[in-house]
Amino acid sequence: MTQLPIDEILPSLKKAIGSGNAVVLKAPPGAGKTTRVPIAILDALEERQIPGQIWVIQPRRLAARSVANWIAHSREENVGETVGYHVRLDRRESARTRIVLMTTGMFLRRMQSDPLLEQAACVVLDEFHERTLELDVAIAMTHRLRSELRDDLRMVVMSATMETAPIADYLNRDDAKNALEMQCEGRTYPVTIHHGDDRPKERLEQRLIEPICNALSTTDGHVLVFLPGVADIHRVQRALQSSQAFESSTPTQIPNIVSLHGSLSPKEQDAAIRTSANRKLILATNIAETSVTVDGVTAVVDSGLAKVPRFDSRRGMTRLETTAISIASADQRSGRAGRTSEGHAYRIWSMAAQRSREEYDVPEILRSDLSGVMLMLASHGEKDLSAIHWLTPPPPHAADSAGDLLKMLGALDFSGRLTQIGSQMAEMPLHPRIARMAIEASQSMSRETVAALAALLSERHPFESCASMSLSEMVHAITHKTIPRNVTASALKSFQRIIESIGRSLPQSIANESLPITSETPSEIAIAKALLAAYPDRVVLRRADTPDRGRMVGGRGVVGLQSVLGEANQSPLVLCWDVDGGGVESKVRSAISIEEDWLDSNQIAERDQQTWDTQKQSVRCRHQTLYGDLVLKETPGKVPGDETTEQLLFENTRSLLPIGGAKFEKRLQRMGLVASVMDEVAPFDDAMHEELLRQLCHGKSSLAELQRAAWFDHFLGLVGYDVWQIVEREAREEIALPGGRRVPIRYEDGKPPWIEVKIQLCFGWRDTPRILGGRVPLQLHLLGPNGRPQQITNDLASFWANTYTEIRKELRRRYPKHDWPENPHDATPTHHGMKRR
Repeated sequence: MTQLPIDEILPSLKKAIGSGNAVVLKAPPGAGKTTRVPIAILDALEERQIPGQIWVIQPRRLAARSVANWIAHSREENVGETVGYHVRLDRRESARTRIVLMTTGMFLRRMQSDPLLEQAACVVLDEFHERTLELDVAIAMTHRLRSELRDDLRMVVMSATMETAPIADYLNRDDAKNALEMQCEGRTYPVTIHHGDDRPKERLEQRLIEPICNALSTTDGHVLVFLPGVADIHRVQRALQSSQAFESSTPTQIPNIVSLHGSLSPKEQDAAIRTSANRKLILATNIAETSVTVDGVTAVVDSGLAKVPRFDSRRGMTRLETTAISIASADQRSGRAGRTSEGHAYRIWSMAAQRSREEYDVPEILRSDLSGVMLMLASHGEKDLSAIHWLTPPPPHAADSAGDLLKMLGALDFSGRLTQIGSQMAEMPLHPRIARMAIEASQSMSRETVAALAALLSERHPFESCASMSLSEMVHAITHKTIPRNVTASALKSFQRIIESIGRSLPQSIANESLPITSETPSEIAIAKALLAAYPDRVVLRRADTPDRGRMVGGRGVVGLQSVLGEANQSPLVLCWDVDGGGVESKVRSAISIEEDWLDSNQIAERDQQTWDTQKQSVRCRHQTLYGDLVLKETPGKVPGDETTEQLLFENTRSLLPIGGAKFEKRLQRMGLVASVMDEVAPFDDAMHEELLRQLCHGKSSLAELQRAAWFDHFLGLVGYDVWQIVEREAREEIALPGGRRVPIRYEDGKPPWIEVKIQLCFGWRDTPRILGGRVPLQLHLLGPNGRPQQITNDLASFWANTYTEIRKELRRRYPKHDWPENPHDATPTHHGMKRR
């Protein structure tokens, strides 16, 4: 057997495993950790005659299958003998199997049915640097099991790029047996890194042609191209096939262009990585980043991008975001070129951009939907995610959102305990929504039909290019083996195997064996009701004026309803189970009409909604029927005049203060003047004014009612009668003129108190009249016979002595019949102002 770098530390690893220590192992790509460590552990267990299996956990199905095949081949055995694998919808294992390569999801399902992991002697978490959500759950649950119940369970955490110290510290917190750190220096061939230029405005496929051509012309082996998604793979393939530069760069041998991504069947994935004498250009997603070795790869072309699922707890949706990979991931990808010989790695971003990237990927637990994890943990009796010792604790808002969803689906009760429906859902290897759909669908559909629906909703299927087909038509095509024109028989057959596997995984408790198996075509109504059970938070009320748009439960806007449902469909209620979470409004990808009486009655509420009508300046009331926060029906109702009414009236009229009329406003101004001079009277401030308004809002619902209210009566109740008597005395409403007539005193904020009076009515007044015990003079607006102002003064004596003489000349000329005495302060005032006969 070829010597590999990992072999140097295997004796220490075997000793640690024999002693029961946990091991945290770091070994670079190509060191052989994934293929050699499980064999070394098996040797250590057999030497000590320790029974049980070694479970090697891989984040990806392709890696689990390929590694199992490689180890089995190295032992000259078939898969399923000493070495087996278990991935979703595919399992090769027997009673003889000691090493099982499995995906993280399968590991967690096994833990659910076997909480003590009685079959396992050692758990190996490989490629831990990927920090998927399931890996974080796996390490937390395995570590707790070792710490509390199974100190004999061995544990190894491995990766090529992770830092070992934080993992070891985490495991050593509660572990009586120390977690040991081990590192292997490795032996990889030199890889020359080439950086490109940052050209963000240029399309990705165009930016990749040049580095792909360079990789093909400078090396002789296979070329591995990392792309963010399947659509990008197709675009790059089309761009290469139409590029003259691509053909001219490989004059001797045009490589076979193959794809490698998670949507391919296992057979297609295995064919892509199989050793081949013909040169290959492999267009891959990050499925090829770890564990999978493609022999003969001498060059890597890296887009530096990956599609990352990100859960928005506010919207309750997960969306795929194309993001820049971390430095660790870029190094991992580049290492693929140096596995078997010297190689080259072409990165399309600049060195400056490389330095600005994150060092490691953000753990998925910080950005994922936690509902599946919470359901699994609830089946173990865990009600609180925060009670678990996490390597990286999940965000509280994401945990709350997951709990809310599971309660909405009926999986958890209000205390967080698993319900009967939740127990059924936890048995299925499906997302909680799809599991809930399966339970509902089983009431009217056969097991095969339920499995078909689950597969169509959770897996990539051959009908994705058939945009006009409904779900019921797809199910009919599957159950009746009718193949649409643009669907191949092989694709439908491959998808049928997935359906059969899901059907086998469905618990007997939801199987409706009395229904026909192959002749059933479920109605749109049955499908809609099943989908509604799974997506109760995706109910949309269409806008009456723009039926292409609507509002989803939770307030999110959606667009594109007519393109999905058709112009003829005008159903007011729609279930949009597949929407794009990005953008201002969510783009609808799949939707179906529903009826109001299908909605869960427990989610229906009646309420009287009061709002402020700015046009009528009053509170109005509408009686509403709601589903969540969606208003299904609304009719006019009587304003109840309760606390809500009063609060609405108060909030919408406080900015209009004062609103008690001119007479009340004048009283406020009089009080304000007295308070500015006399300590006995406190000012009537904004707080008191708002308190007065709040009292007057009781039993009223409009501004008009407020304006008619008894403001002064309530005002007296606030300030006190004795205080108001002081105001009445010191800042009286009127003043008597020398001739006995009375005129009102004007009070305005920011101005001195003043009166308006004709000059002839002031004859006999020697000095300026005063109020507030003589402390405040009145300002006199002196008018001529025509009522127009002639002088404004607050010093009447000075006016008589100085200004009056000049004004008198002009007034005598204009009004000769009027009396204009030379000595006005000794003259008798007259109302009409005429000379005496």
